[in-house]
Order: sequence, then structure tokens, then C-alpha cells
Amino acid sequence: MTSTSSLRIGSGTELPLQASKWLDLQLLIDVNEMRTLFSALGDFEIFQVGMVCGIDEGIISKEKFLEAYGAYIECLKKSEMPDEKIYRPYFSSIFTTSRDHLFHIVIGSDRHIIRVEKPVLQLQANRISYSPADGKIRPMVFSKDSILWGLQFSYPQLFQDAETKEVFTVSDTPKFPNTPLYRKLQLFLRQNTIPTPFQVDRGDGEGDSYVRINVPMRIGKQCLPWINAHPQLATANMRVVL
Repeated sequence: MTSTSSLRIGSGTELPLQASKWLDLQLLIDVNEMRTLFSALGDFEIFQVGMVCGIDEGIISKEKFLEAYGAYIECLKKSEMPDEKIYRPYFSSIFTTSRDHLFHIVIGSDRHIIRVEKPVLQLQANRISYSPADGKIRPMVFSKDSILWGLQFSYPQLFQDAETKEVFTVSDTPKFPNTPLYRKLQLFLRQNTIPTPFQVDRGDGEGDSYVRINVPMRIGKQCLPWINAHPQLATANMRVVL
């Protein structure tokens, strides 16, 4: 189904998704691994949310997503910086197995904005940064020098129904059909990725200043042959230990 006409039409007074205790998974995988992940996830759809678009727009085909993700990865392989304007709309999308978890606000006669009503798998572009102060590498840091590092997938553990105000634990029940989607993502990452082993220059000028830091952010096994071509790693005096 490629039309958004089946989405519930909202009034414009609805509250944003009320959810908390988010589970976050950061990953950088090769485009072929992303394609395999899509197969492992089974039936789901990709939507742009939170932005005004044409009334017939807002659904991202899996092929278009893979094309944009592949271009992002290809740039990193060539030691080039990807164009943020190209990849950001795809990296700010959501995955869902149920359209009932979304609604849209119609604007005029030819535009709309899609919003999230119930738990879905949310995506964000991920950037990492090393702090010499405490020797840690952190995800989701958006400073001038932070390093592109794939995606962050997020899924909540608590959800409040907007109408009844009842709080639910987001569990493996028919009420939350995207929980199996999240479980499949977890399984794929366990089987096809590893925690990322970085070597970082501490920059303290004392003896051997390089230190190994293992971080829980996942890297795809197919990324290992090329990852140190990443254009920002050398600039930051970092590398992945192979």
C-alpha cells in the first residue's frame, strides 16, 4: 500500500506520543547488511513523520531507503562526507508494522503531516564523539566535530494512552505489534554485528597515548574491511581495531 489515505485523520489537538524509558540501539552496518536486516524484519512500512509534505507523500519505499543508505555508506568507503540533505529525511523516519499507530493532520487541500500515536521503531542519525576529559565515546552528540556513525533505533518501554491516560508496559502483546519488530532488530544485531573496538589518541602527550575503548555501539561485520577509510576517524585520531 503506497497511499497515506488509510491513515486516521487527526484534529490537530492531539498530544505528541507519550512514551518513556526508551531502549536505544546505535549501529553502523554495510548496505548489504541493511538489506539483510530488512528481510529479517519481515513486513513493515517506513514513514516520514513530523514534517509537512505533499498529501500523497510521507511513505518511504524500502528501495528508496536502501538507495539513500547505500549512498551514505559508499561515501564513507571513499573517505568522503555524505550529504546531510540527502540522507537526513530517511534517517529521521519510523518503521511500523501497523498504520493504526499513526495519524495525519491534513493541511489545506494538498499537504499533510504524519504523526505517531502509539509505539513505533524510531530512527535518528547517529553521531559519536570522544571526550579526553573522561576517556569516553558517546553516541548522539551533535557537535561540529562529531563523527557520523550510522543510525540510532529507539523503542519505548512505557506508553500512556492519550485518551484514557492509562500507562502501559510496552510488551509482546497484540496491543503493541511493533515489539516483535524491535526483538527482530535485537536478534539481527546479536548475530551480525559486534561492539565497536576503538583505538583513540588520548592526546595527553605522556608515553603511549593510544588507548583501546570498547563501546556498545554496534558495527556490522561487513564494515570491518573498510571502516578505517571513514573520513572523520583519522581527523579525530581514532581507528577501529581490526
